[in-house]
Amino acid sequence: MNFWQTYRCIILTNYSYTWGMGSVGQLGHCSLQSGDKELLPRRVVSLDGICINEVACGGVHTCAVTAKGALYAWGGGQAGQLGVGPLNGFFSCKLNESEMMLRNIPVLVVPDGVQLVACGHSHTLISAKDGRIHGWGYNCYGQAANEKSTYAWYPSPVDWCVGAVRKLAGGGGHSAVLTDACSLKELCEFRLAETVNPSNASVVEDVASRTGADALARLCERLREHYYNDDEFGL
Repeated sequence: MNFWQTYRCIILTNYSYTWGMGSVGQLGHCSLQSGDKELLPRRVVSLDGICINEVACGGVHTCAVTAKGALYAWGGGQAGQLGVGPLNGFFSCKLNESEMMLRNIPVLVVPDGVQLVACGHSHTLISAKDGRIHGWGYNCYGQAANEKSTYAWYPSPVDWCVGAVRKLAGGGGHSAVLTDACSLKELCEFRLAETVNPSNASVVEDVASRTGADALARLCERLREHYYNDDEFGL
C-alpha cells in the first residue's frame, strides 16, 4: 500500500466496488453515505454493464480499463491526472468553498486500445495495444510525459520503450515499466540506446528509421530536440 492511497477499488464478478476516502470523487459515487468516506465497499453503479478488466488508484483519482480497451477515470483532476484537459465542462467544481477540479462519476478518457493502466500520486500511465506508453498529469519530474511542462493535461507519448509492456507502475514523482524484449532486433536497440548521445543521435536515428526501430528513432529525436532547446536558451 502506498502512503497516499486512503481508498480502495476492486473488481468482483465484473462489478466495481470502492471504499474509503471519497472527498474529491475518487470513489465514483454520486454522493457519499457517511461524510467524506465509505466504510464498506460500495458498487460503482455508473459502470454497471461494463466489463472491467483492471483498476488502479492514485492519490485522489481512480482509473479502470474495460475488456474492450476503453479507459475510464474519475476523482480529483487538479494536476491533469484524469486526462480530460484543464477546467472545462467535464468537471464538477466547488468543494468546501474552494474551487477544485474533480469528477465524481467515471468519464471516458480513451475509447479503445488500452491494455494496462497505472496511477501515480498525481499522474496516470497507460500501455496501448500498439506497444506505446502514454502518460498525463503532474509532470514536474518528467514522470508523466516527455513534454517540458509541469502538467500534461492530455495523454502524451512516453518514449522510449522496447519490447512488449508487461507491467506499469507510478510513484509520487517517478514511473517504471517492465518490458519483455526477446528478439535480437530488440536487444540490439537496447544496446544502441545505451550509446546514444548528442553527437551521434542523428546517425543512430537514421539507422533506426531505416530498420523500423521506431522507438529508438523517437528517442534520438527527443534527445536532439532536448539539447537543441537547451542550447537555444543558453541552458
